[in-house]
Formats: sequence, structure tokens, C-alpha cells
Amino acid sequence: MKELTGIFLKLKNDQRGVVLVITAAALVVMVGMMAMVVDIGALTLEKSRLQNACDAAALAAALELPDTFSARQKAQDYLNMNAVDMTETTISFNTENTKVTVEAVRSVNFKFAPVLGKNDGLTRAKASAAYGSISGMTGVVPFGIPDQEMTFGVEYQLKAGSKDDYGPGNYGPLALELRGAQSYLNNLKHGYSGIISVGDWIDTEPGNMSGPTYDGVTYRINSCTHSPKCSIDSYHTDCPMVMIVPIYDPTLLAGRSQVKVVGFGAFLLKGVDGS
Repeated sequence: MKELTGIFLKLKNDQRGVVLVITAAALVVMVGMMAMVVDIGALTLEKSRLQNACDAAALAAALELPDTFSARQKAQDYLNMNAVDMTETTISFNTENTKVTVEAVRSVNFKFAPVLGKNDGLTRAKASAAYGSISGMTGVVPFGIPDQEMTFGVEYQLKAGSKDDYGPGNYGPLALELRGAQSYLNNLKHGYSGIISVGDWIDTEPGNMSGPTYDGVTYRINSCTHSPKCSIDSYHTDCPMVMIVPIYDPTLLAGRSQVKVVGFGAFLLKGVDGS
């Protein structure tokens, strides 16, 4: 009986060492969890930044095609504006010079993973954009802009304010399928669910529509959840602030008229005046 008691006490006295081993193991697990949360989070953040930069660079470059020299320079300008070094990127074109691809690779130093033997990780991003005509689009907004020479990064008016700049009674809005303020507001907020094609004839929506315009534009701007907010230098192509707008043959409008769609343009919302 004494022998059994002695063994029990000896094991009991050794428990401090066991606790130390368990504690050390727990610390390793905690560091591993920190590495997963912090370091993988850093990789994800850098990938998002690189992807935004590649998206903006590719879209800007595509507007210069088939001039590959100007397209490459434009892509480099937008990469520089987004703090992406040229040593991290590759800019390439297809054989017809109608498509540009921007790729970026960045090494990210880890803070906790080195304890586990991993010092850094690579994150990659890739974006392509092509120059060409589009026959139809969905998700367009009920604004229209007359066909004209357009320059990337330049501001354009999509809806007039107090003056009917588009002709008597016309301020810029279009009636996509249904007429009236409620349909206009819904299509402005969410984009038209149907398909608008080149060659289609669309009714204009006469009247200022100031209230629905303010509400719809404000809704889209507030729906941008990116930080920092999307800007012309860095934006997500699927952000609500990016709108697809029909381009139509210039014509003199008077009251409810029809315009012929000849193309589409992508515009980044900057803001709306009035209420």
C-alpha cells in the first residue's frame, strides 16, 4: 500500500512539468492561429489591392489599343498611382493587339508564421481587357449620353440640373421598358434587368426627375463598401459606383422622344448636386 502511495505522489509531483509541456504546446497552437488570422489576412488584403490596380490598369490600357506603346504607358501610369512597382508586374498583348493583360506578383512578409518556419508568401492578381464593340448589355442605368469622342478619366455630365440641356423637356434620363419615376428610380438603383442592344430604340424620360436621381445616385454611392471608396485611380469593376450607360446617336430631343443606341460606356459616379 505504501508503494502504491509513493508512486501516486511521485506522479503528482511531476505534474508541474506536464503543465509546462502542455502550456508550451498551447502557445505554439496560439501562434499558429495568429499566423492564420494575421498573415493570411495580410495576403488577402494585398491581393485585393493588387487586383484593383490590375483592373484599373487593364481598363485604361484597353482604351489605347491597338497602340500598344500608349497602352503600356497608360497601364504603367495606373499601376504607379496604385503603388505597384514595375518589377512586380507583367504587361502583355495578344497577337492582334486587341487585348491587354496585366499581371502582378507581390511577396508579403509574415509576422507570426516565421515561428512555424514560413517567412513570407506570394500573392497574385491578373486582369484582362479587350478593345472591341459590344452588341448588348444588361444592368444598364437609365441615363443616356450622346455619341462623342470620350477620354478615360474625364468627367462627363450624365444628367442635367436646372436646364434641359438635351432638348426641350429632356434632362438626360431614359425610360428603360417602363415609364415613370418609380421605374426610373429602380433601374437607377439596381440596373435594368433586361438586355439593351446596339440598334435598339429607347424612349427618353422627360422631366427633371431631380428627387429620384438624387435618391438613386446616393443609394449607389452609399452601397460602395470598399475602403477607401472607389475612385478613378482605384476601383472595383463590380462596385455599384460603376455604371453602364447607353450611348446614343446625337439628335435633337423634344418632349418624349426616341434615341438609337450605338454603344455603351462605363462611368464611375462622382456625386450629385441638388436634392
